[in-house]
Amino acid sequence: MTVDQVVVEPASTEESILEEDLHSEETLEKQILTFPIYQSYIDLYQKFTSTNTKTLDIVERIYPNLTGATLSGPHKIAYRSQTLYFIDDYHFQYNEITDPDDRDNYSISFLQLGDALSGHKGIVHGGLLATLLDELTCRVGFLNFESKRGVTANLNVNYKKPTKVDSWVCIKCTVLKKTGRKCWVKGDVYLIDETKKALEDCELLTSCEVLIVEPKWVDQLKH
Repeated sequence: MTVDQVVVEPASTEESILEEDLHSEETLEKQILTFPIYQSYIDLYQKFTSTNTKTLDIVERIYPNLTGATLSGPHKIAYRSQTLYFIDDYHFQYNEITDPDDRDNYSISFLQLGDALSGHKGIVHGGLLATLLDELTCRVGFLNFESKRGVTANLNVNYKKPTKVDSWVCIKCTVLKKTGRKCWVKGDVYLIDETKKALEDCELLTSCEVLIVEPKWVDQLKH
């Protein structure tokens, strides 16, 4: 047989279907339901919203946009949970936050990041993590403005450990301070350990602090 006659057999249809099934949203949803840490936050959310009902009125607007459409799908952001907001009803009075506060004001999001999001081989691109942190910190920050809108004024990201592709991560975003038209939010990316119940027991991969501003021309912003 000559070189011209060499035939490379494509992967079988059955193998291709099996590979795609492993990355399907349905399969990943079944997987996340087995994580103790996910169940722990679902239980906490149900308990929290039984006494802080304004959180239940939050409407997410993630489609279509960069992370909700362009970067979403098999091998990319293959799964994205509903963001769980823990915002004490007190904060929906849009009070200033100048001192450490014992009233909850944070969000939790679970994501599965696929192998098409790499920068270096096998490692999720740092720019993708920055994008997710920017978006998710802003979402919780905006809720502390009466207009529910704002823009990023400064984003400072610290990459502590590489985030490997095909990883489950949890992003926690916590409001630190709000004065007038400015709000500061901290964002943390944790690697999900399927055996743990608390984020504090998981690896911290990336963290950031974001300054969000409600501009005077806020009425021109559209969701």
